[in-house]
Amino acid sequence: MGNSTSPPTPKQIFTDLSVELTGFDRAELAGTGMIDTYYDTLLRMIGEREAGQLLRYANDALTADQQTRNGAALKKDVIDSPRFGPVVVSLIKLWYLGHWYPLSGAYRDLHGSTADDVEHVISSQGYREGLVWVAAGAHPMGGKPPGHGSWAEPPSLQTP
Repeated sequence: MGNSTSPPTPKQIFTDLSVELTGFDRAELAGTGMIDTYYDTLLRMIGEREAGQLLRYANDALTADQQTRNGAALKKDVIDSPRFGPVVVSLIKLWYLGHWYPLSGAYRDLHGSTADDVEHVISSQGYREGLVWVAAGAHPMGGKPPGHGSWAEPPSLQTP
């Protein structure tokens, strides 16, 4: 019998990274229906080779942080990295707003990008499922209406 635990797939690493970046758990991110779309978006925006490097560094950092439980490796090796930090910021915006914001010219000069790396809304579903709405305790304008008469009650002050 071989090793019963197989290494995580790139999409699993992307999901684990997204959990750490957004503060939402795996089930909440899966509930948006956007994991596949946002994973594919990342590959399109920075290219498969660079995305592979980001995910490799993220996986190594996440594995190290499982031991220390302090997030220091992810912060040092990915979030604060000149190479991956700008991409991470765009990913956070993507999850919260459903909108891709392009990488800076300085980043592109050093690390390249693709022709798709322009500001754009990913999809109407991305807008409706943006984490910003849950974090704010609100509903997206024009989507997911809260129901008749809901305006008569003050908003819930629960945190996600």
